Formats: sequence, structure tokens, C-alpha cells
Amino acid sequence: MRQAPGRLRVVEVLQIVREFGQTVTIYFRDELCASAQPGQFVMVYVPGLEEVPMSLSTIRPDGLASITVRAVGPTTRALAGLVPGAKLGLRGPFGRGFTLEPGVEKPLLIGAGTGAAPILPLAELMAKAGLKPTLLLAAKTEGELLFLNRARGALGPCGVKIATEDGSLGSRGLATDLAERLLAMGEFDALYACGREPMLVKLLDLALQVGLKHVQLSLERLVKCGMGLCGHCSIGPYRVCKDGPVFDLEMLTHPAVRAELGRWWRDEHGSRVPVPERAR
Repeated sequence: MRQAPGRLRVVEVLQIVREFGQTVTIYFRDELCASAQPGQFVMVYVPGLEEVPMSLSTIRPDGLASITVRAVGPTTRALAGLVPGAKLGLRGPFGRGFTLEPGVEKPLLIGAGTGAAPILPLAELMAKAGLKPTLLLAAKTEGELLFLNRARGALGPCGVKIATEDGSLGSRGLATDLAERLLAMGEFDALYACGREPMLVKLLDLALQVGLKHVQLSLERLVKCGMGLCGHCSIGPYRVCKDGPVFDLEMLTHPAVRAELGRWWRDEHGSRVPVPERAR
């Protein structure tokens, strides 16, 4: 009998890959994750700590899946310290992921920092579907670029563009600097991205300026239940865990979303607060 996504299940950690610094990728097998959409997330439970939402960074039909974790708090530090054979609690996958829209042939994909995690499965899916995506990977420095070899393997060297803030590899500057130049060329018919919120706001503005009709951005909010019940992750009329985390152009341009995007979150008490530093 197929498991229900909302019920807690236990998976075994198969492999831990140390990406850089305090960032690791944790591999496991899970039947439900095998059929997830890129951009969907799972709620991960470490015994004795809290549940945290994590995007899937690997999605394979044989059930191999992964999450990529940056250690910033007690739960993520515990995740980063796991070893093969450890057990994790898992719920999901939840939410709305990235979708392949009719008429899109040459999309620009952007993954900055750990925002590359949900973008890589999308790039791989698009390549298999016969699209011609270009992937822009961005980070502070060359050593913090996630999944570069994997991206080049899926898209070829010419299908991957690089931006590093210190200029150690690729274009020097922010992801938005290179994205602006690429979009101005008029070669792309869609934009898909995940990263910190100010970057997403800038990318949305750039997409609107060049007249793109297909835009999908993965948003981050404080997700507690993962099932649209608690309302902590609301933005405008939407709940990020249920209606997102991937928002399309119609949702992104809703006046109430535009008023909050890049400016306001809701904290654990549901109060509106400035977007926290980690998302800036």
C-alpha cells in the first residue's frame, strides 16, 4: 500500500557528502520522493528536535533522493552531523513544485547558494524533456558553488553560466548582475529561480521589464506544519507550504504579494516582521 505523504515515516541515511563549510547533502531512499516535482519539499524530523522544511536536491525514479543542508541552527546542525546508517523522520513531499509550461523551450534557471538545491532536479528534468535550459549558478566564491559538476554533466559546459561575488570563477558579481545581461539578449522565454528574497525581487522586476510571460520563483517562509493548516507561512492570500513554494507570474504579481515580497515575513506567533537576515 502506498504511503500517505502527510504521515511520518522513517528513512535511513545512505550517504553524506560534505559540499563545503557547514553545508552537506544527505542521501536516502524513499518511494514518495521518487515521484516528487522539482521544487517540492519534505518536512524532516530529527528525534528530540523540531521538524524543518527541506527542498529535495535529488529526485530519481529508483527512489534515491537527497536534501542539502546548511547548518545554521540546532536542527540543521544535527542534520549536518549525521552519519550513514542514521535514521530520519520524513513527511511529504508537499507543496507546489516547478512545472514545465507549454511553449517554453529556452528557459533560464538560476540557483544561488543553497537555492541551487531545488533547481538542479529541474534542470535535469528539462534536459530529459528535450528543452534547452541555461543554468546560472551563483555563490560568494568558487568553493561555495553547489553541484557544478552535476550541472555540467546534465547540461554540458555551455549550458551552465557562473557568477561569483569575488570573481574566483565565471562572471564577477551577483547572480542578478549576470542575469540582467543574459535576459537583455532576448534569447530566453522563461525564468525559474531559487535564492535569497532580494534576488528574487530583482529577478521578477527584470523578467517584467523584458516581457517574460513564464516566471516561476521558489519562495521561503516560516513553514511549521507543511500542510497549509497553521498559516505561519502566509504571504498575501497564499500559503507558501500549500500554494507554493513555487509561485508563478500571476501569483507573484498579486498586489498583496508584491507588497510583502522582500519586506515582510510572519514569525512563529503569526506576527508580521521584517524578512530575516538569513533570507536577505
